Amino acid sequence: MANASMGGGGSGTININPDEMASIYNYLHKILSELENNAAANIKKLSSLDYYTAGKAKEAMKVYDEANEKIMELYDHYSRASALIVDVLNTMIELDENIAKQIIVKLEV
Repeated sequence: MANASMGGGGSGTININPDEMASIYNYLHKILSELENNAAANIKKLSSLDYYTAGKAKEAMKVYDEANEKIMELYDHYSRASALIVDVLNTMIELDENIAKQIIVKLEV
């Protein structure tokens, strides 16, 4: 479990469990893969069908355009969440390196 102090006027400690961070990232990655490989591809196929784009069903199918956009927005949100996890992990690495450097200086090695 890693601890990080809140900067910028915040107070307290944030406990970060590396195992949980890795699990969150892995779940987000699975969701993104599912949306990207299955949902997005099938949405494109669906939206190009004549039944969807022409004829009597065209008017009734307009509501699905909005639903399809919402699914793609969902992808964007999960993608941003995944990027934030990577940012947290990179910050943890930088903090660990700084701590290690400070210890080396104190040990005069």
